[in-house]
Amino acid sequence: MSQPEQILDLDRALDSAASDVGEALQMRRRVDTDSALRRGLKSRLEGVSLAGAGIDATTAARRAAAYFILGNDAEVGAYAAKCESHRVCHLWGLSEIYRDRPVNAVGAFEKAIELEPRDERARLQLAATQALLGRADDARQTLGELSSQDDRADVLFVIGTIDEAEGDYDGAERSYQSALVQDPEHVDSLFRLAYQHDLSGDDEAAIVLYERARNAKPTRANVLMNLGVLYEDRGDFRKAAECYRDVLTRLPNHARAAAFLRDAESSLSMVVDDDMDRKEDRRNQLLTTPITDFELSVRSRNCLAKMLITTLGDLITRTEAELLSYKNFGETSLQEIKDILNSKGLRLGMRRDEIVVAANVMGDADDAMMPSVPDMPDVPDADMASKMEVPISDLDLSVRSSKCMSVLNIATIGELMRHSITELLKSKNFGQTSLHEIETKLAALGLSLRK
Repeated sequence: MSQPEQILDLDRALDSAASDVGEALQMRRRVDTDSALRRGLKSRLEGVSLAGAGIDATTAARRAAAYFILGNDAEVGAYAAKCESHRVCHLWGLSEIYRDRPVNAVGAFEKAIELEPRDERARLQLAATQALLGRADDARQTLGELSSQDDRADVLFVIGTIDEAEGDYDGAERSYQSALVQDPEHVDSLFRLAYQHDLSGDDEAAIVLYERARNAKPTRANVLMNLGVLYEDRGDFRKAAECYRDVLTRLPNHARAAAFLRDAESSLSMVVDDDMDRKEDRRNQLLTTPITDFELSVRSRNCLAKMLITTLGDLITRTEAELLSYKNFGETSLQEIKDILNSKGLRLGMRRDEIVVAANVMGDADDAMMPSVPDMPDVPDADMASKMEVPISDLDLSVRSSKCMSVLNIATIGELMRHSITELLKSKNFGQTSLHEIETKLAALGLSLRK
């Protein structure tokens, strides 16, 4: 097919969309899966703007239709105002609804009815919008004789919104359910019925209905926002974040979606951290297990006591070579110790390996965020007293580690150094990650925790 024929077909499609709201809605649904249609529409929008010498009514109508089909709802109104078409004004009203701007939508639908008083679709949209703004009397007057056609999904939906505006929520629910019997994919009825369940606390029913509305393309922002909030209430922050990202894909400047996404991602991180904390707590309980809980020979027990090794946590800070270098500690005692540690999934020297890994990870992170600085020299003995008085905040600890320091009433580096590894690990929420961070920070200053 030649390029002129492509343009001609596209122009005809836009003319059809501008003169038939149903066609425009169908094309809007297609654009999500038809990349060729999306590219063609975008190409037709290049190079022409309202700032130019002026465009004729036909071009303005086509551009309004193209923007509507692409989901660029913020652009529709400017071009709709340039052409005297009741159907284009109808698209303008819908675009304002999709942007959560019902007051502006009322004006657009009123303009459509002014241009064509017999436009039933615009009249129904206007009545529903008035009802959702709490103007039930205006909505009934706008609906007029159409109320008798209660075998139509769109009419039943409007009746439901009026019932809702008047506080008859049971009646509204019946109307929305009747509308869905007529049209199971009637998005407006799905949304309002989901919202009714949402308000009444029936989250399960609300989520099912919101998901049905979400799958009826194109997905609307209000559906995704409400669904995301429900998922957050259930603690499913991953699904909530997906909803908010979906909104931002369509509306990059949606401030509430951006703010809610940040909160959901932060909560998701906290859930992951809490899971890590639970694992760390279990490990900490293991590491604080006294050596006396295990059956050891008298020689091994005496050697460990003289080395001030009282818990499994103390034990894994030592290497095989260090233990064997101690007087009266031989291969038999070493094998005893290794068997105990193996039974608990531990090994000698593993604490030191973890500290090295943590130091490397933190070093990489620091290198990525900060300019390099020369290595700090060893702290002279004369300066030790002043170093002990340095506020703990100067270590620039993570939020979690800082909170643990506050709980333990540790205000200075000196107070921190008076604590042992075992003592710190006994503190609630103080885990291996925090321990590695503190040991690394102190090591950089030539300092360490109490042995």
